[in-house]
Amino acid sequence: EYGPMKGNHGVGSSLCQLGESLGILIDHAGPSYLLKVNKKTGENEWKIDRPERVSWSSPTLVRKDEKEMLFISSNGVVECFNFKNGLKISSKEGIEGNTVASPTYNGDLLVIGSSKPDHTKALRGKNSNFEDLEVAWVADDATSSFGSPLIADDFLYLVNRAGVATCHDLANGKKRWDLRLPGSCWASPLHAPERIYFFTKEGETIVLKDDGSKEILAQNKLSIEGRVYGYAVADSKFVLRTGSELICLGDLN
Repeated sequence: EYGPMKGNHGVGSSLCQLGESLGILIDHAGPSYLLKVNKKTGENEWKIDRPERVSWSSPTLVRKDEKEMLFISSNGVVECFNFKNGLKISSKEGIEGNTVASPTYNGDLLVIGSSKPDHTKALRGKNSNFEDLEVAWVADDATSSFGSPLIADDFLYLVNRAGVATCHDLANGKKRWDLRLPGSCWASPLHAPERIYFFTKEGETIVLKDDGSKEILAQNKLSIEGRVYGYAVADSKFVLRTGSELICLGDLN
């Protein structure tokens, strides 16, 4: 309906949802747009045409103080929209390398992952509406390539293209440590009670304590064909997606 997809890797952006609506971001080398669709009828609630820019990041949708805010990090720009009506609240340009990682929000800071040094940043709005975005800090000596930044309590976790994980103080972005994982990660890291999980694309999982330390609690290896692209968690089980399989991991009891 809106033209063919033009990009080397197809649509990488995932849907987001809130209530009866879906949010869809299509940024590519063709007619780009942001769309809100009614889940029951499939009808557009609003559509915003966007400049052509190639990106695969997913939008982040949050509800705060009865406000519905949609955050987008996409190839040179960070934007905040009112999801109810599609009006743009704020935007910030000058960020490079933000084409894959999705923005991460914790109620105060919006962390933008970038594959370019000195461009993984934390932004803060000057008020609760997230108007007038300003840079709170720049992550110290780290990048975030494929997976999205992970906020866990007072700490931020990132993984670069080479598979080096870093931990930072959320208050200022200062690096606490780095850890070379067994491989690179295409899936984002995961926070569960007392644990941080890193899933390498080769099927190896590293589990750390979530207290900002470097302590490894477990390391597991799956024999897989292809690569681990992503995961889902439900009913105390992990579902991993490879190129040709879905693998469910959990307690058989």
